[in-house]
Amino acid sequence: MSAVPPHIIGGSRVGLADLYPPLDDLLARAEDRTPRVWEEVGFLAGVARDVLSGKGKRLRPMLLLLSAECAGGATESSIAMAGIVEIVHAASLIHDDVIDDSPSRRGRRSAKAVWGNRISVLLGDYLIARAFSLLPPDDSSGAMAELSRVAARMCEGQAREVQATGRRLGEAEYVEIIRAKTASLFGYCCRVGAATAGGPEELADSLERFGEGFGMAFQVADDILDLVGSNGESGKSEGRDLAEGKWTLPLIRAWQQGEEATRAGLEELVRAGHGSRDEVELVKGIARATGAVDYAWGRVWEWLARAREHLALAPESEAKQALLALARERFPLPVVT
Repeated sequence: MSAVPPHIIGGSRVGLADLYPPLDDLLARAEDRTPRVWEEVGFLAGVARDVLSGKGKRLRPMLLLLSAECAGGATESSIAMAGIVEIVHAASLIHDDVIDDSPSRRGRRSAKAVWGNRISVLLGDYLIARAFSLLPPDDSSGAMAELSRVAARMCEGQAREVQATGRRLGEAEYVEIIRAKTASLFGYCCRVGAATAGGPEELADSLERFGEGFGMAFQVADDILDLVGSNGESGKSEGRDLAEGKWTLPLIRAWQQGEEATRAGLEELVRAGHGSRDEVELVKGIARATGAVDYAWGRVWEWLARAREHLALAPESEAKQALLALARERFPLPVVT
């Protein structure tokens, strides 16, 4: 029996209005700051406008603002940081597409496909630099200094993943990579939300751990859907991780549970990095037959359960219930609207 609930398989959408009504307005105020990124005259400013005009999942700013609401209420600094983290995340995706040689992103041609590698790298750097201009002058929470540290950790995680291309990983190494490249930013968003709202340190710590657990679950779910999803559920082309030579959790578990010939075949397929339709279907079959897909979904639910435990310190509120819902029955895959 599959460990995946129907709302994930079907690709349901999470509406903000029924999740937490004030969130629509808070996100709109955060997004109103985005045009400042391209207010300067210049080529990169124009490219930035084109890239940021598309709607993303907005999951990271959503978590930041909900955490702020849990900790006493979103402030102007909370709203500014929500806009900043989405821009920094967009910059990281632009750099990722260069690294992965990806032709598309969120159903559109990637910046790399349109402008090439050199302009894309410069664009990502430009977005990060311009993001710093959005913060109010009084950054008493230390949010930007902490974001610099987290951005460096994300880069380290991405570099480790690149270095591991084609090389078989164990689950422990995979976990450390995704903790750095993905979960660290989720944790940061929840911590800085609490900090900018003036919440106590112990609440900020707990919300950060919630965000990290949520981020771990999110990345593993994304990796599962890359292999066995349908209708673009992961937001990526099917089998892209296989084509890029990445050992994600479903593949790691399939290797662990497979017979000797299965292991050898998997290693060759990932090392070759082709990801043809037939190869993806073959690997799908192996992952399902060995129970690797259900195992990986089980790990998703474990991380989500741990994440929810860290919300115990948060005072009871509608915002807390929204966070619990996001980490339970409303787990937001593939997209938040």
